[in-house]
Amino acid sequence: MNAKILFYTLLSVLLLMGCKSKEPIRPAEQYENLFEERLSLINIPVDISLRGLERSLNQQVKGVVYEDNDLRDGDNMRIRAEKSHDIRLGIDSQLIKYRVPLTLWIQYDLGISKVEAEGELSIDFKTAFAISEDWNITTATRIVRHDWIRKPRLKMGVVNLPIGFIADLVLENSKETLAKNIDALVADQFALRELVGEAWEQMYKPMLVSETYNTWLSINPQAIGMTPLDMRGDRIRGSIFVESRPRVKVGRVPENLNPRPLPRLQIRPEAGDGFTIHLNTEISYEEAERIAKQELLGETFSQGKRSVTVEDIELYGQGNKIVVNTVLSGSYNGNIYLVGKPVYNPRKNTLEIESLDYELSTRNFLLKSAGWLLKSTMKNKIEENMNFLLDYNLQEMQAQFQEQLKEYQITEDVILQGALEGLAIQNAYLAPESIIVDLALSGRLNINVKGLN
Repeated sequence: MNAKILFYTLLSVLLLMGCKSKEPIRPAEQYENLFEERLSLINIPVDISLRGLERSLNQQVKGVVYEDNDLRDGDNMRIRAEKSHDIRLGIDSQLIKYRVPLTLWIQYDLGISKVEAEGELSIDFKTAFAISEDWNITTATRIVRHDWIRKPRLKMGVVNLPIGFIADLVLENSKETLAKNIDALVADQFALRELVGEAWEQMYKPMLVSETYNTWLSINPQAIGMTPLDMRGDRIRGSIFVESRPRVKVGRVPENLNPRPLPRLQIRPEAGDGFTIHLNTEISYEEAERIAKQELLGETFSQGKRSVTVEDIELYGQGNKIVVNTVLSGSYNGNIYLVGKPVYNPRKNTLEIESLDYELSTRNFLLKSAGWLLKSTMKNKIEENMNFLLDYNLQEMQAQFQEQLKEYQITEDVILQGALEGLAIQNAYLAPESIIVDLALSGRLNINVKGLN
């Protein structure tokens, strides 16, 4: 009985040894936490045309600006003030000044009868701007002067009576309402908190950059602020800056990042017009395998009378190296493993798999059982396609960014223009689900605001 048990045990061991010798040992999958996420800075100069703002203001302010229909409120008058011509804007130091031309209609109650008069008045205002920490624009508008273009006169029978005291009363009664109307209009036109809040949330949502290679971009902002507005000539200029940790993913659409609350406004004395963005580009192994398979599956490699065909490709990490598991059929049936290190080539500005070669146990196995495979062109072909995969995605990404930055119309009057001046790879890391490439993009941006509607 003991002899039979010993016989079957030895047979099982021999069978297992025979099975193990049919293909190389699979390299262990492991990852090192070497990735360092860096902060990106985007400076966006904003250029607002005063003439465009003037056009927008005149589109909004039409007809009756102020009206008092109560004869019994103590002044015995009904007053209606209508905009007679376009409002004109100018800049005085860091204030915006307005000239508002008005046509006045007045009805005066004399007790025994009511009489009417018409006149024309031009009122000059100045508005001071401030932006609070919660991104709300506050304004303070005041009247600085007025000019009578045509003083109103009452007609009583055939006698014209001057009514300078009534003119002063008209101005006194209307100036507070007009100033409040301008402040309310500016607050409505420059709904800054609403606009910035909406843009802040949008920057967390993934945007499709390349449909061909399933490339998605999320800005992932961390802070946002601006410089003080500079008002000169007929332009209002400033800069918005965004600190972010952008992420690019090649593969399936990433999940929406949870937006952080809009942070408090940061004010910086100055900012440039350039940007430096560190994009943490994730190329999922699944996507890399899909594209590699398009080139390699079905590819046959021959050496003399022997040949093998690539049936499948698998990619994963081992420390700071990438493992390429190639499944073959033909003169050899089974898996072989190649390893290489993703590195940046500054001369070509590309990511390459440096020294892709057969993993040690694979090489030892092939030397004993299928040495002819070591002499084939298969290794070079796989390395060529891996470099092509990463390099081509970067070229595609750069072209897509450049095209979108040429002239991006935010609204009819708000245009984002920019130029991508450089794209370089800083480093590459291997994560459990993807290859993470640290890309650095540099260039310039500008927002041109013709008018706000």
